[in-house]
Amino acid sequence: MERHDFISAITGLVLAGMVSRMDGNDKNTRGPIIVGAGRRVDAPDTNVRRFPPQNVPKVRNKIQQLLASQKPLAIVSAAACGADLLLLDVAGEIHVRCYVLLPSEPEEFRVSSVTDRPGNWGELYSKVLRTAKVEVFKLPEGQEGYLETNLKLLDRGEMLAKHEHTTVNALVVWNQESRGPDDVTAHFLEQAKLRKMPILEIPTL
Repeated sequence: MERHDFISAITGLVLAGMVSRMDGNDKNTRGPIIVGAGRRVDAPDTNVRRFPPQNVPKVRNKIQQLLASQKPLAIVSAAACGADLLLLDVAGEIHVRCYVLLPSEPEEFRVSSVTDRPGNWGELYSKVLRTAKVEVFKLPEGQEGYLETNLKLLDRGEMLAKHEHTTVNALVVWNQESRGPDDVTAHFLEQAKLRKMPILEIPTL
């Protein structure tokens, strides 16, 4: 082999090795997909504090800090008042792609899960939906539909992570205590753990 050809071959092998290492480390260097769920802000007549309205600024600040450190590629969430909308709004402000999955038509969901609690959640909901990629599912009303939404959120997060060649984390914004077998947030956390997702938690109390 000529000296020139030998050097070219060695250079090619070195470059190929560098590309291979870069590809192998891609999942470690890119930001994750974050799938989020959590508490709705408390109703005025609640007997148990889970997400008091006065804690909204504190929780929003913690979400800002977490997204700044995680640098996610995208957010996947529903859009209920409280944890969902805060996460989506903060992500939108820093130009992170947002995917919103709803169990019913947007106006129906607005009435059932957004504007039935105190605060400017209706305005925030409209703001978020203007820029997010929204997908609507025709799911059963009530508990069954909410639990199925959890599974669809996690499925979508895993699909996006595979497409983007990165990882997926589950973010749970809650009071860190289940209220029982009908707890939708606790179900989301349980399902994320079953899928071996890294768990991120932000307390609402």
